[in-house]
Amino acid sequence: MKHPTGTTPCPTWCVSLHLDGETLHYGESLAIELLQRPTSAELRFRPEVPATPTTLELVTHREAGESETWVAVLRDGAAVLDLTAASAARLGSTLQALAEDTSA
Repeated sequence: MKHPTGTTPCPTWCVSLHLDGETLHYGESLAIELLQRPTSAELRFRPEVPATPTTLELVTHREAGESETWVAVLRDGAAVLDLTAASAARLGSTLQALAEDTSA
């Protein structure tokens, strides 16, 4: 199927309708709920402040004509990180290894 962007075909993960000449391929976003430690400034004045829940959104994207696929990490709709897919995979495996190491 040819889209108005001229991209043929979209990546298998693309859910974009490519309306109004949109050229960005993007996948479904995934939300992950995490607990975030209070900052040192928060703890200085209120040491009893607990960890607070926060939600990060993850979305795969690629501009039409680019060869690199990216994974955006968003918080409150703003990008915190925008990593290549390979970098995101390395980050994920490194975080997993660190978490497994601390659970022993």
